Amino acid sequence: MALVSDAFTYEVTPNIWAAAMRRAAIRIHKEYERDTRLSEAQRMEKIAVGYAGEFAFGTWAKQQMLAVQYLGETIGTGPDNGDFLSENKIIIDVKTQEVAYPPKDDWRCEVTDDQSNRPANIYVFAKLYPSKQHSLLYLLGWMNKTDFFVTATFREPGTILKNKPVHYSKWDVTINMLQPLTELQKLLTI
Repeated sequence: MALVSDAFTYEVTPNIWAAAMRRAAIRIHKEYERDTRLSEAQRMEKIAVGYAGEFAFGTWAKQQMLAVQYLGETIGTGPDNGDFLSENKIIIDVKTQEVAYPPKDDWRCEVTDDQSNRPANIYVFAKLYPSKQHSLLYLLGWMNKTDFFVTATFREPGTILKNKPVHYSKWDVTINMLQPLTELQKLLTI
């Protein structure tokens, strides 16, 4: 069971955010078009949040001395084949959401239905909490993609969760249903 208290925390500095925004500007044409409520600037920020999650995972993997290849280096020129590839050929997709408060163990981690068919063996989930002092990204835990879709709850658009409507079809689990990063480290070193 993953716990927020065991999360890998990563400070998203202004320089890191600027790098994420530069990458997001390249991908803006293809991402989040499904959500017409968002302006181009809001869509770009959502993409940048995803890059911040990838940067955090890359840092965590490097600190654990895991041999993973970052697949996000080539931006906007090819299909989405996951975010990282391990030495033992495991495709890792990092799913990151921006949140208004530091996360809690019972918060949901999601995969939108339109992303469910993209290549991945493992989902790693993260939450970005931006604050005035320093933005923190919590790398929370992971789940095997097959297990995720067996365990997750499907949410239709219009479903009300915590007094807010779901805007597009998605699948979700709570943070405490995830595996801790220590277990992922073991899997990636085999």
